Amino acid sequence: MSPANAVGLALAVVIALLLVAALLFPERF
Repeated sequence: MSPANAVGLALAVVIALLLVAALLFPERF
C-alpha cells in the first residue's frame, strides 16, 4: 500500500466515524 492510499483510507475512516457519531449523537453536533 502506498502512503497516499494509506492517507486516503485513514481520512475515509475518520469521515465515516464522524458520520456515525453524528447519527448516534445528534445533540453533540
